[in-house]
Amino acid sequence: MDSVNAPILSFVVLDYKEEHLLRLNIERLLSLRLAEHGIPFEIIIVDNRSSEDFSSKMRRLYPQAHVVYNGKNLGHPAGNNRGLALASGTYIVMINPDLVVTQVDDLRRIVAYMDAHPDVGILGPKLYNPDGTIQMSCYRKYSRFTPIFRRTFLGKFFFAKKDIARHLMLDDDHSQTKDVEWLLGACFVIRRSAMETVGMMDEDFFLYFGDYDWCDRMHDHGYRTVYFAETSGIIHYHKRESASSKFSLMQVLSPVTRIHLKDWMTYVRKHSD
Repeated sequence: MDSVNAPILSFVVLDYKEEHLLRLNIERLLSLRLAEHGIPFEIIIVDNRSSEDFSSKMRRLYPQAHVVYNGKNLGHPAGNNRGLALASGTYIVMINPDLVVTQVDDLRRIVAYMDAHPDVGILGPKLYNPDGTIQMSCYRKYSRFTPIFRRTFLGKFFFAKKDIARHLMLDDDHSQTKDVEWLLGACFVIRRSAMETVGMMDEDFFLYFGDYDWCDRMHDHGYRTVYFAETSGIIHYHKRESASSKFSLMQVLSPVTRIHLKDWMTYVRKHSD
């Protein structure tokens, strides 16, 4: 690609049955007219569905985007990797379909920060819930029990709430930009040169912990992972389901809980001494 026209930002959006929010995501990005504001960009939509009909529809609606059809649900890391491999921007903005960027200035500030701090491998911007409250999107690492507390009735006990609050950094000032251990993968701004050094996401994970593992690997290679507090218009519509206060066998055996715990064990095996 001609370096004059090369994108500064590559937006990689992985979709799995989120058409309404995906279209809102893409249309808001296009409405920002980033190129007119000095930020050339590209959009890569990765389709994790089993039918190609949706990919064909996206190509018709958004001819300016590159649409990748995976043929099946490859999971979060593997699906995103198909888009990451095609990204040519200086920085790659890997975003969930249920996330909307509403302000050009947020992206300007992100690019300026990344330009000024070449040791930052991944930046996670401040995210907001639809009601305007701040969404917790930077974390301390799990204890060995945190995933169990977060996915079962045990999370209602005081000792578990204390551990979850530690993990979520509820005692921290989220108005300050800072180095953190983990960032929420709903919106990653990745330095492409760092990705080329560290590698893409680990496809041994299916849905969870691939983002946390990537943060760890960035640290292993000397890169920083930074929570960037200077954004005011990035909205994430997702809200995780809370654990029930009553014990339920179905709660423990639910597909989401099983995937979460399986990916956690993959993470533990990989990062144990």
